[in-house]
Amino acid sequence: MKLSDYDGKLVRLTDDNGEEFDGEALWDCEEYCFHEYGVEEEALRIDGWLFYKSQIRHVELLGEREPALWMSCPLHRMKLNPEPFRMMEDGKKTIELRLWDEKRRKLRPGDVIRFEDAADETEVLFVQVEELCVFPGFAQLYRELPLLDCGYTAETVSVASPEDMRLYYSSEEEARWGVVGIRVSQPWLGE
Repeated sequence: MKLSDYDGKLVRLTDDNGEEFDGEALWDCEEYCFHEYGVEEEALRIDGWLFYKSQIRHVELLGEREPALWMSCPLHRMKLNPEPFRMMEDGKKTIELRLWDEKRRKLRPGDVIRFEDAADETEVLFVQVEELCVFPGFAQLYRELPLLDCGYTAETVSVASPEDMRLYYSSEEEARWGVVGIRVSQPWLGE
């Protein structure tokens, strides 16, 4: 692909120093000009950073942006186990349960999350954060949020318990951080 083919698409760019940048790629034809070395070459702009073709080690296409949803939205990355990943992909799971830790406190409604299948990181989907439901612990979260939206099924919801989250988080982590239900949009898939 030519750099111009990435214009308006969500990419991960690795520069010649090995640093990674995620964001919307803008092929900046005004910058397609002579740079400090006096050489004319293509350039991409990602979140305000300009990268000439000679400075780019790798560009990975993550997916197509939907303009109404992706206009300058911050992007966050998270992993999901295969079963919850499939449920979210199918639109059956619309609330992701996590600790309200430092990483999740950076989330804002309107932000975009790139979920990767923990078993196959090439499988990705994108969702937009619609609402953050913060609670002191999973017991209150389980009382207040619809568990069918949290990844339980009609067969498993009757035995759902806040203790199910002990597979992922300790009671000490829960007490320290609190918890969050991240309500998300219907997903769209990466490439």
